Amino acid sequence: MTHQTSQSDGAAIEQLVRQVRGVQAVRVVHDSQGQIDELHVVGTPERSAKAIVRDIESILLVRGGIRINHRKVSLVQIPENPALAGGARLQLLDVVQVEGDGQPGVGVLLGNGDQQLRGSAAPLGGDETQEQLVGRATLDALAQLVGARGRFQLERIERRHFGEVEICLAHVSLLAEDALETLLGVSIVRGDTLRAPARAVLDAVNRRLPSLVNASPRQAR
Repeated sequence: MTHQTSQSDGAAIEQLVRQVRGVQAVRVVHDSQGQIDELHVVGTPERSAKAIVRDIESILLVRGGIRINHRKVSLVQIPENPALAGGARLQLLDVVQVEGDGQPGVGVLLGNGDQQLRGSAAPLGGDETQEQLVGRATLDALAQLVGARGRFQLERIERRHFGEVEICLAHVSLLAEDALETLLGVSIVRGDTLRAPARAVLDAVNRRLPSLVNASPRQAR
C-alpha cells in the first residue's frame, strides 16, 4: 500500500529522493501553496541524468503518492572523488625490491594527491617474470583505491623492441558491473626495468579510474 506523503513535507520528500542511486543531496523548494515548485538534486555522473530523474519520479509516486513533472527536477552531476575528477591521473612514486623468503618480492608506491597507495607482490614461483611481479604489485595498490567497485586482473605483460625503442606492454582485464573490459597500456623502458611495468599498468587503467572510483561501491562478482 502506498504511503501518502504531503507535498509540504519537505523532509519526507528529501528522504525518499536520497534513496535513489546516484543522488548525493536534495533540497525541496515549495511555492506559496506548499506545493513542490522545484526539486534541486546533486548527483554523481555514474548514471545518466535521465535515469536519475526517472527514478526520482518513480519513487515519489510509488512510495509517496506524489506525482511530479520531470521539468521541476533540477539535477547537477558532480564526481564524488575530486582527486580523480577532470582527468587527474595516479602517479608512480617508487618501485622497490623487498627481501623475503627465497626470491625477493616487489613493493610499489602510488600517489593520488596527498594520498599514497602501497602495493606488494611475492613471487608465485615457476617462470614468473619481473614484469609480472611488478604488474601484480601495482594492481595490489590500485585495489585499495577501487575497492568493491571493480576487480583488476593482470593478463599479460612483457618487454619487447618496437623498432629501436624498448617498450613494456600491459594487458589488464577489469570486471565491473558484471562486465569484463580489456585495458591496454604501454611505457618506454628507458633502462629502468622495475618502473617500466608499473607505468605500463597505470597507462592501461588511468583512463578508466575516474568513472570507476566515482561509481557507487558494489560487490564485484
